[in-house]
Amino acid sequence: MTLNLGDGRIVVGSARTERADAIDLVRGWLDAMARRDFGAAASMMVAGARVVISGGHEFRTLEDFAAFSAGRYTTLRKQADAFETCEAPGGIAVYVRGTASGAFVDGKEFTGARWVDRFQVTQGRIAGLETWSDLAELRLALGAP
Repeated sequence: MTLNLGDGRIVVGSARTERADAIDLVRGWLDAMARRDFGAAASMMVAGARVVISGGHEFRTLEDFAAFSAGRYTTLRKQADAFETCEAPGGIAVYVRGTASGAFVDGKEFTGARWVDRFQVTQGRIAGLETWSDLAELRLALGAP
């Protein structure tokens, strides 16, 4: 079959890109974590995936990550404002940025805390997550523990 693309007809592509699939994977992971469905979130990750957050705190299980967060926040809601992808060694990096709101363990509330998550996606699964945020600065400013 020969297509003459110069005849003014519109050609519609239906194939998904690897980058779009990586963004969908990360969205699904963020949704699972928001529901505290650690099993679903873990199923989207490679075994032994590393989670590293601001301050260099490193976790190998999502339960440990959640337990650490529970010692800092009674609630934490993340609003994702943008998803961006780029090529990275071993796969695709998905950057997600947004703002967070919630309350620290002492009850002090916060809003507008900026955050960026960098997911390493390799062969359709999350191989690692690094995250940075303004939450430490907000804790200090509010005098929270």
